[in-house]
Amino acid sequence: MGKKVNLFSSIFLYVIASLVLIIYFIISLNSQITEMARVMFLGVSALFLYFGGFLLSKYLGNNKPLKINLYIFFILYLILLITLTLFDSLWLRNGFSFAGFNNISERVNLIPFKTIITFVGQFDSMYSTSQIMLNLFGNVLAFMPMAFFLPLLFKRQNKFKWFLLTVTLIILGTEFLQLITGSGRCDIDDLILNLTGSVLLYFLLKIKSVNNLIRNIFLLEKNKISKKAYIKIILFIIVVITLFMGIIVYRNSLYNKNYEEYNKINNPDITFKYDKKCTNNNLLYEDDIYKYYFKCLDSSKFKVIVNGKDEFSVKDLLDNSKYNYDIDRLLDNFDYSDIEYEIKHKYTYFDIELENNLSNSYYAVNVVDGNIASLCLVDKTTDENKLKYEVNIIPKIMLMYGKEASNRKQ
Repeated sequence: MGKKVNLFSSIFLYVIASLVLIIYFIISLNSQITEMARVMFLGVSALFLYFGGFLLSKYLGNNKPLKINLYIFFILYLILLITLTLFDSLWLRNGFSFAGFNNISERVNLIPFKTIITFVGQFDSMYSTSQIMLNLFGNVLAFMPMAFFLPLLFKRQNKFKWFLLTVTLIILGTEFLQLITGSGRCDIDDLILNLTGSVLLYFLLKIKSVNNLIRNIFLLEKNKISKKAYIKIILFIIVVITLFMGIIVYRNSLYNKNYEEYNKINNPDITFKYDKKCTNNNLLYEDDIYKYYFKCLDSSKFKVIVNGKDEFSVKDLLDNSKYNYDIDRLLDNFDYSDIEYEIKHKYTYFDIELENNLSNSYYAVNVVDGNIASLCLVDKTTDENKLKYEVNIIPKIMLMYGKEASNRKQ
């Protein structure tokens, strides 16, 4: 009765594993899926496959199902590796295209540690944590499973020289495919990180107690392992996971700090301080096209308070401060705060209206420079079917007069 339970349970687990794989491939073909989601799907499927193989091995009285499972796991790993390096839509990779060797100097890095140093240098930056971790630790982890699969599946791979040669050729082949398909850069630092990860795990798995544990779990061997060895293995795993999580937490704290500073500069909190008495001193700002006036307020007594501490005049805020703020955003704040203002053109202007024959897309230059004047276009389009522009004529008369006066003096 117990054997039949093992048989039916193993079949049930294999079915579930197959369904998870089918769902994974359907989702992958029809929508974008993150790297972690891919790992989770294939990991869950592999877990069901392992327990299914374990029960089937118990039923048959040998480890053949688990050996077959190892080949299946290896194939699933290769599918994941190929997908992430050549076909990951989130990274705009399409392994079916052919980029050839055009602009090869921009897509190849043969300087050791150049990319690594770049990303290490950006550890305290506005780069997302996922970008940093994937480019550094992701490349270390990517080929680590080779150190697990190759020695277990192929006897010759238990010799380090054959393992090193095999992994190096696989990595170089992947880099070459990324180059010719335009799916990524051919970078010697990828080779360094990939090899470092796979070699590191190779030697860790060669530790006798670790190797015995692996063979006990995946081949149902009965190698003896001391309690002290178990404790060392468990402590090592805990330390590695803790360090990795600590790096992620620390990196996130740096990113959050930088993001907060970024927001203070690019999206500052704006309030106003001013005298409500009406005066004639109303010009608050001017740019190349417009002059901006308060309808009543004294511009010399009008102050902009940024992030609750820094105080500026309008001109200093927009032209001389570290804050990334423009007149349009400031006028929106005026509207919200019921501060009345008016805008006057500095030069002659006219409006034009055109039919948009390019469906939803259109493009127009901002400035057309001429000998006697520049035309500055301001987009006033509100309907995608009709393009509306305000054309401002900015004369160069002062420049011409300056040249004539200089000629007369000569």
